Amino acid sequence: MQFFKKSKILLRQMIGYEIKAEIELYCKTFSVGGWTFSPIGIDSSSVIFSLGIADNIKFDKGMINSFACHIHAFDPTPIWIDWIASQNMPHEFHFYPHAVGGFDGTLRLYPRVNKMGKPLPGMLTLIDEWGGAYAPIEAPVKRISTLMSEIGVDQIDILKMDIEASEYEVIDDILNSGVPVYQLLVEFHHRFRTVPLDRTKAIIDRLEAAGYRIFSISKKLYEFSFIHEETYYQRFNDSLKGLTPGSGARKRS
Repeated sequence: MQFFKKSKILLRQMIGYEIKAEIELYCKTFSVGGWTFSPIGIDSSSVIFSLGIADNIKFDKGMINSFACHIHAFDPTPIWIDWIASQNMPHEFHFYPHAVGGFDGTLRLYPRVNKMGKPLPGMLTLIDEWGGAYAPIEAPVKRISTLMSEIGVDQIDILKMDIEASEYEVIDDILNSGVPVYQLLVEFHHRFRTVPLDRTKAIIDRLEAAGYRIFSISKKLYEFSFIHEETYYQRFNDSLKGLTPGSGARKRS
């Protein structure tokens, strides 16, 4: 089965239907809740943004359990807003019922639709995949920089994103505004029929030009982990010297 899956991915790469990418920086890694990150420079003062959580909070709880850090989680989906409200969450978990995008205002989100043309419960995207066949919901949307200002943080140590094709405009906005992000864990959605592969290629090129390097790729080539190379080596050297990881402003007083 694994051989078949690998062969299928290789064939898709050969005919230009799948991304070709390689690990660019090798570092110590951990995996929590299906997401891979580097623990170098991560501690209890680290700022973690988790975009798109649904009812899967394994990553969020895992980071809290491992590092006692604070998680700022975002999801505008009504069913998951209610679900989160019903959970007994640790005090380090902070939830915000917002979409995250490239502007501040209101965003129309459409239900994801399966191959049979039926809406998928609890999955929303900004793409109207079926040309108005399903009514959208309206949700408040905010830029990363706006959320950081409201929360009172100056940098993000880990930004995790599974936001159904909104990742492209969020990353563009981060790079355009110069928001300091140490690690970016993102699921790309070029498998959507309305999202061209070139869009993922272009955003990876932009990240590379901004100093980010790939340090993990999932077997399906959906989830990528990027690290800001200069920041990584700074934090790595600080750890060797016994200094506090990731020196600098964490949260405004």
